[in-house]
Amino acid sequence: MDEHQWIHAIQKGDKRYLEDIAEKYYDDIFRFCVFQTGSREAACDLAQETFLRFIRYVESYRHRNLKGYLLTIAMNVCRDYLRKRGMEERMTLGQADWEGVAEDGGPQGGRRAGPGWIQGRGGTPEGGCQGSVCRAGQEGLPAVSAHSDPERRAVEADARHRLTEALAKLPQMQREAILLHYLYDMKYREIGRLTDASVSTVKSRVRQGMDRLQGLLRREDFLD
Repeated sequence: MDEHQWIHAIQKGDKRYLEDIAEKYYDDIFRFCVFQTGSREAACDLAQETFLRFIRYVESYRHRNLKGYLLTIAMNVCRDYLRKRGMEERMTLGQADWEGVAEDGGPQGGRRAGPGWIQGRGGTPEGGCQGSVCRAGQEGLPAVSAHSDPERRAVEADARHRLTEALAKLPQMQREAILLHYLYDMKYREIGRLTDASVSTVKSRVRQGMDRLQGLLRREDFLD
């Protein structure tokens, strides 16, 4: 059965194929969430939330691109997480800090932040630079490949970590566009449909984001 048949069966009440969908796309969603948040722990929770939301609304699924649909859910889940985290960080400011902000015309006081079937999988993937994202070295991102040598693996793990940290410093829209374009080989038009943006806007986000990313990595002596 292909994924369209899986969806049809699920909508008819046969939920066993949900495991097949999770098995096929979990790693992709997890890596996307890692690069979006810079946190493997958060990415694990957000990947699970992505599939839980998919289950919740699977009866109304009418799309042709299941991977794109799941990435759209993951993108919204990550946006919610990042927005909530930003609000919670602001809430940790001391009362005196908030009063000082209020005196300057800022907000008055603090702000309030607005089935375990997937947890049974055997661990989580390494995440990081795999697949098509490695080929982004052609555009300025470092190419990092799998290697059996322990020392080489340690170097590559450090490279993935530094790349993730650099990506996390980009504006959200630029980071999303870069990930969708390089990590998932999506065309600009496809990304535009997912992010509700024009092709020219997507191109601009990718170009500007790559310029910033290369600048960050050069400052870290990550690129020659």
